Amino acid sequence: MKKFTVSILFFLFLSLNISTIQALSISRVLKKGFYTLEDLKLSPNTSYTIQNDSYNERAYILVFDSEQNFIQSLRLRPQSQKYNLLPLKDGYKIVVVGNGEVTIS
Repeated sequence: MKKFTVSILFFLFLSLNISTIQALSISRVLKKGFYTLEDLKLSPNTSYTIQNDSYNERAYILVFDSEQNFIQSLRLRPQSQKYNLLPLKDGYKIVVVGNGEVTIS
């Protein structure tokens, strides 16, 4: 009986971890424009990565806080590697300039 209970708990724990990992791995594709955390449904105080997935277009990323103070900027070349964004807080705005398609994950 103990083995059965332990095995059920193990599989329950494993299935919860897999669903959590899948929920965290959702990525958003952004094009030219202004975005807020609420628009993108991103969690505040979480670290995200960003990359340019387009084949021949560059993209520029600008991050501003809630009082329009400049926080971070990135110039992403076509097919760029992943770069870390600073942890985003409520009220932060992300501006994407250029014709590239940017993925936040």
